[in-house]
Amino acid sequence: MRINAYLVRWIREKYKRLAAKRMALAKMQEIAQRYPRMFAQWRLTTSAVSA
Repeated sequence: MRINAYLVRWIREKYKRLAAKRMALAKMQEIAQRYPRMFAQWRLTTSAVSA
């Protein structure tokens, strides 16, 4: 979960249009649904995104 929180923070800093936490979380959930094996920790957790 900590790594996912870091990923959300990175998304918020890199893409200014996703600066709102809600928008960044939505984008992470979209990515997790589209590419569920993108990051190794997503295979180990019950939900890919819960920051």
